Amino acid sequence: MFFMYVDESGDVGMGPEASRYFCLSGLVIHESNWTETLQAIADMREGLARRYGFDRGEELHASNLLGRRAGARGGLSRTQVVLMLRDVIRFEASFRYARSLNVVVDKSGKGFGFDPFSTAWETIIQRFENTISHGNFPSPWGVVSEEKGFIIVDKTDEEKLRRLVRHMRHENQIPSSFGTGTYRSNLRYVIEDPMHKDSVYSPPIQLCDVNAYFLKQTVDPNTTVIRNKARNYFYYLKPVLCTQACSSNEYGIVYR
Repeated sequence: MFFMYVDESGDVGMGPEASRYFCLSGLVIHESNWTETLQAIADMREGLARRYGFDRGEELHASNLLGRRAGARGGLSRTQVVLMLRDVIRFEASFRYARSLNVVVDKSGKGFGFDPFSTAWETIIQRFENTISHGNFPSPWGVVSEEKGFIIVDKTDEEKLRRLVRHMRHENQIPSSFGTGTYRSNLRYVIEDPMHKDSVYSPPIQLCDVNAYFLKQTVDPNTTVIRNKARNYFYYLKPVLCTQACSSNEYGIVYR
């Protein structure tokens, strides 16, 4: 079984006040390596406590940490927070049996009725399904036939996501790569409805939060990131990026 933890950055609005980009980042972990991965994350958090004085019980939430006053960040400057989050990404890059799936939705120029939420989620779920079906996720046991996948997400629109997954399970139409038209390819490997879990209680989702934040910074950097020359921190993840998700992008990022 492969678990995919997912978090987002940006918003799904289409008005003038909405962000231009909506991003999803998923971290895929095989069940046989789940305990070791959680222990590694705990050890990493101990390292952040020693190096930066960052409380092990504090949530790694990139936008919140960088947006807070210094007192609310435990006295850390924004530059120190940026460097700490860089260390988190570098830590993830050392994973042997995890992969990161990433989707960027550009809302500019999209017509009336475009749905960034459904577009992003359908894309990452389909890539999760396809990568499992082709045996392209690593595990300590090598490639095992008929593996399944389960999705665990931070709090989002639970009802809408559930409807989307159930639709993909029964009426999933995929655009043909050979011209016009679609073909039916219902989900076979992604099982059950996604489980929603508060990121406060999920260390892997907190990693996805950091990844999604810096994924968005590659296309829409804020002043803090520009000032600290952190726009390309996301690419430190290259060793664990699932490049099979998009053959036209060297980092496997799917742009929609």
